[in-house]
Amino acid sequence: MAKTTKIILWVVIVVVIVGLAWWWMANNYQGGSSSVSPSGAASSGTSAPAGANAPASAIVSSGTSNAALDQDMANLDAQLGGLSSDTASVNASVASSSQPVQ
Repeated sequence: MAKTTKIILWVVIVVVIVGLAWWWMANNYQGGSSSVSPSGAASSGTSAPAGANAPASAIVSSGTSNAALDQDMANLDAQLGGLSSDTASVNASVASSSQPVQ
């Protein structure tokens, strides 16, 4: 096979792979906000237990009004508070460990 043919074949393969990755990402992230109500709660009516990691689409609404933005800020603050609590728990666990890391 000629060197030029090999180069063209590799370029076509790379373009196909990039196109498939782009298509897959567009399809996976396109419908993420359709299951979220404007209040930021999941539309299924079930709530996640405390400490559970909610997907990003479940905590951010698609509205642009001041009320929607305030609700988004409150949801993000709650998520960051949970992260802070988790970090404190991990730090306490590490500090109380009496076994040195080898």
